[in-house]
Amino acid sequence: MKCPKLILLYSAIAIPLTLADPANAPKAASLIPAGQEVATSMLKHGEGAKRLAHEQDELSADVQDLIDEQTDAEIIKLLRAIEIIMADATDLLEQKETGGATIATETEVIEKIFEAAKKKKQKRQEGGG
Repeated sequence: MKCPKLILLYSAIAIPLTLADPANAPKAASLIPAGQEVATSMLKHGEGAKRLAHEQDELSADVQDLIDEQTDAEIIKLLRAIEIIMADATDLLEQKETGGATIATETEVIEKIFEAAKKKKQKRQEGGG
C-alpha cells in the first residue's frame, strides 16, 4: 500500500519530537549530571538540535515538492503555511532551542499537515483530485 507523502512528512516530524520530549526527561536531582558530564551533555544536546534542524530543513524541501504537485489553491495555501512554520522550527533548532517553543511550533506543523491531509482526502472524495 502506498503511503501518502503527507503521512510520511507527519511521521518524520512527530517521531523525533516524541523521542526528544524534554517533558519526559528525568527530574530527580540525583540524575542531574555534574562537571564534565554537564559539558558533554550540552555538547550532545547542541549536536542533536543541529542534526534535527538539518532534517527539518530537508522536510521543508519535501513540502515544496508537495506544493509543486498540487493544483488545489486551498491545499497549496496550507502547504505554504506549513513551509513557513517549518522554517521557524528550523531556526529554533539551529539556536539549540528544543523546549516548549520548538515543540509548540512542531505541533503547529503537525496540525497543519493533518488539516491539509483532510482537505486532500475531502477533495478526492468529491472527485476533484
